[in-house]
Amino acid sequence: MPEEIVRGRSLDEIRQEWAQKWGCSPEQLQLEVLDKPGFLSRKWKVRLHLPEAREPATTAAPAQEVLVKTEWDGERYIIDPGEGVQEILPPRRGGEMRVNGELQDKSFSCRREDVIEFIPWLEPGELKWELEVRFQGGAVVARVQQKTAGRYVLMKEIHPARRLDLDEYLTWEDMPLSGEMWDEQRLNDGLAELKIVFGRRQEVWNEILAVRGSGEVVVAEAVMPVPPQPPVLEDFVGAPQPKETAEFERIDFFASKIQLVKEGTVLARKKPGIPGIPGTDVFGRQLPTQPLRDFQFRLKKNVRLSEDGMEVIAACAGLPVRLDEITYMVENAYVLNKDVDLSTGSIDFTGDVLIGGNVQDGLHIFATGKVEIQGAVSHAEIRAERGLKVHRNVLGGKLVVGEKYVVRAEILRQLKAVYDELNLCLMQTEELLKSPAAANLKPGQCLKKLLERNFPELPKRAVKAENYVLTHKDELITQDLILAVKSAKRFLSGLGPLEPQSVTLLHKVNKAFAQLVENIALEVPEKLACVVDYVQGTTIETGGSFQCAKGAYNSMISADGDVNIEGVCRGGKILAGGNVSIRELGGSGVSTTLVQIVGTKRLKVAYCHPNVVIAVDKEIIRIEEAYKDLEVYRERGLVQMEKLRANPL
Repeated sequence: MPEEIVRGRSLDEIRQEWAQKWGCSPEQLQLEVLDKPGFLSRKWKVRLHLPEAREPATTAAPAQEVLVKTEWDGERYIIDPGEGVQEILPPRRGGEMRVNGELQDKSFSCRREDVIEFIPWLEPGELKWELEVRFQGGAVVARVQQKTAGRYVLMKEIHPARRLDLDEYLTWEDMPLSGEMWDEQRLNDGLAELKIVFGRRQEVWNEILAVRGSGEVVVAEAVMPVPPQPPVLEDFVGAPQPKETAEFERIDFFASKIQLVKEGTVLARKKPGIPGIPGTDVFGRQLPTQPLRDFQFRLKKNVRLSEDGMEVIAACAGLPVRLDEITYMVENAYVLNKDVDLSTGSIDFTGDVLIGGNVQDGLHIFATGKVEIQGAVSHAEIRAERGLKVHRNVLGGKLVVGEKYVVRAEILRQLKAVYDELNLCLMQTEELLKSPAAANLKPGQCLKKLLERNFPELPKRAVKAENYVLTHKDELITQDLILAVKSAKRFLSGLGPLEPQSVTLLHKVNKAFAQLVENIALEVPEKLACVVDYVQGTTIETGGSFQCAKGAYNSMISADGDVNIEGVCRGGKILAGGNVSIRELGGSGVSTTLVQIVGTKRLKVAYCHPNVVIAVDKEIIRIEEAYKDLEVYRERGLVQMEKLRANPL
């Protein structure tokens, strides 16, 4: 017996469809309702089967089959079982069976003379519902009850069987409704009574009519609010830097693999969000939506926003950094993770420069920021305005750190040297002019004698100051300064002192020098430093401090800040504007090592060899034998030297 569980919009539709598939009449199919249309599904779910025709008993069937006859008289069926039927099972649905006028509800034996009747019940049918508001105005649902009008029909001819079950030969026949049936106007009145004014579904009446038995139909639905779509960040830099590595000094640029960007490169873009749309419930009340949550980019250095505020743009070339989800900056840095050689050429960059290899002979790196070199430097010129660090050896060449501060410090140093000697020279000239020995001498002649006898270096200092000022560029080098140094040279060198107004004009020049020295301010950054591992035969100028981890050999080191050499310093010169600390100074078999400090600072040497010259301002100390724990400083105007005699190493 074929059997299927199927779904359909109506029972009739299911019968017609499966009757065609199984090649039978719709009346032969039997349906068992498993699920009725409801709120979630509009379809019937039924178990469908086709009973197999009973074969007549071989012992009782005649040689020629005689069909069981049924006759309808308008109210009942008269059944003639014929010869082959011995027992009849009354229908269990749709009506009642009478035998000889008596009601039969159990199986019975039949005889030819019995009057057997089946009286079908007429179902008048009904259609009604109950309206219910759900989800606080989100929907209106009709709980529909519909009974189909009609009756069960008995087949006219039935194949005989020893035991005849009439239930298998009943089919349903629809008839016009004759019971209580609500119409569409009743539905409209019910909605009006509930004050439903919004969301009525157009197809609802057809769905109510399609209900068989009981089911739920959504009559009206609210339009739910549409949530906003937040703005979307489109990032072109990468994951944010951890907070502890967000500073420039702690970022591992060589491991980052981040590509440099050009000025004007877009680092991030914001796609604008879409505001939400309010909804409406079935009562016509507005359902608010959530507010749109926006964000604004946070900008650090070297970035800017586009005119519409939707893009973060690099304001300079360099390395892009994302500090957190919405904060951007550009480190003005140039990263080259290989050697600086003929294939790359020299580097000139307005920012920081980081080199992952060596710097080869004859090339240069000029940077307005910091320079860090992972390898070695060989006979190259490095100029770094904000600091320099070389991780390996520096052989030959020139290192300039904080050139602006170096130039200004040298200008200040040379002006002060000229001013101090010129001031003393002019004072002695005035005293000489007042003495009887100079009664027949002119002021220029007195100045000339004093320069030759007491101040032979002063003309040279004036020439040196003029050369330095004319060959360097800085904001401090004004026309007044140029005029002052030129006048000093003119009246101090050659026959200049003998000019008639030389002394008077030199007094004016000295006043100008005093004012210039007083006005020059050296605001050197605290962290401005030149840091090397080992240096040999190199000229080093730094406006800040100098630090050397291993040793400095035959190098010219000029630092306006402190000097700290943790290893050996042999040969060459050290000119320091701050304190000097050296583990081992000088050595046998090398040229004289010179260390010059200003009187307000100290020199500390753990072990000092002979053949070392120490200058404190203008006072010279020559070290002729080895000392340990040497310390040189000025106290109460006198140079002090603390030392312990030591055996040579």
